[in-house]
Amino acid sequence: MTTTPPDPLTVVVTTPAADTVVVRLDGEMDYETSYEVIDTVRQLLRSHRGMARLELHCGGLTICDSMGLSALAMIRRLAESDGVRLVLTERRPSLERVLRGTGTRDHPDGTEEDGREESTPSGDAGPG
Repeated sequence: MTTTPPDPLTVVVTTPAADTVVVRLDGEMDYETSYEVIDTVRQLLRSHRGMARLELHCGGLTICDSMGLSALAMIRRLAESDGVRLVLTERRPSLERVLRGTGTRDHPDGTEEDGREESTPSGDAGPG
């Protein structure tokens, strides 16, 4: 029997605007990788004091387990304590199911209050 090694987590940070930081997550956010995302966000909050919006681009997440969900909750608390709006963009249907099933779906999804969609969700291609 052949097992597939887990997808490593890749974290890429961009700053498309002076007040916005985007963190692109690709791979598995789980017990072994969640701390990396939390540490990255902590560093960003310290180094980008003018940030008003933090986007976690989740389109490349193949897995987000219970530790990944805990990391999202921690990131939300960190952002809110600094007055930064956290938005989860490109949420795949698999992530939506986990968020809905755990009662944590109230993470903003990139849709503004006026109904304008800022980011279109990607398809649910691949595992997850």
